[in-house]
Amino acid sequence: MNKLNTCVLIMSCDKYDDVWDPFFHFFEKYWADCPYPVYLATNTKVYHRENLQQVHSNISGTWSEETSSVLKNLSYDYLIYLQDDYFILKKVDTQKITLLLNKLEAYQADYLRLFPIIGPDSDFNNDQDLGLISVDAPYRTSLQCAIWKRKSFLSILDNTENQWEFEMNSPGRSQEFLFLSIKQQTIGKFKFHVYPITYYHLTAIIRGKWRQGILKICREENVELNMNYRKVEPFGEFIYQIFYDQSPLCVKKTMDFIKSKF
Repeated sequence: MNKLNTCVLIMSCDKYDDVWDPFFHFFEKYWADCPYPVYLATNTKVYHRENLQQVHSNISGTWSEETSSVLKNLSYDYLIYLQDDYFILKKVDTQKITLLLNKLEAYQADYLRLFPIIGPDSDFNNDQDLGLISVDAPYRTSLQCAIWKRKSFLSILDNTENQWEFEMNSPGRSQEFLFLSIKQQTIGKFKFHVYPITYYHLTAIIRGKWRQGILKICREENVELNMNYRKVEPFGEFIYQIFYDQSPLCVKKTMDFIKSKF
């Protein structure tokens, strides 16, 4: 595949501008050889950084409205999708990503999850790396790091939805598309697994606050976080998240539904 058909898209918004410096510290350290154009998506704010381009939604609306505007302003066939609080923790395997892009094109797939929360639910084409995300799989359209066919992503957005509502509602709109995923490693705890792009698996921010777990990581990396702008999650929310992470999918979906309404 011609790599120029693909870009890296970091989805953000203006009110998360305090996250950009920390995010790109990790991105530049662990993906220094990124061969793809890199775009930061914001509303209107300008952010200057070497080798970074910006794409603006130029609106302030729902997550889906802003994402739709951003995707329409890009001309690439494929997007390597990241969110601004996916702090990369290990060296990115660029060669593996190139291989997976070639497979995505060969299979004419619309989506390939690079960080398998949740992994595939069945085998696909005897592929050693990939499995199928079936049409009735929970969180089929997860916004974990993935390669998306841009036009397919755009076609399943509903401008009324925030990102949690998108993950819950859009699987039904994606059933004509082929969705694949990296297979999940089965040995050891998930937080120690290594994938083509490996980042802090709980995400750095929850409900607008820094996660407790990211503080230690940033201290070790000498990354300064603006605690005046964004607070740290209270201990009660920290315990809630531990319960959430260990809950079965049916419980998580109920909790996500409630969270999407507040």
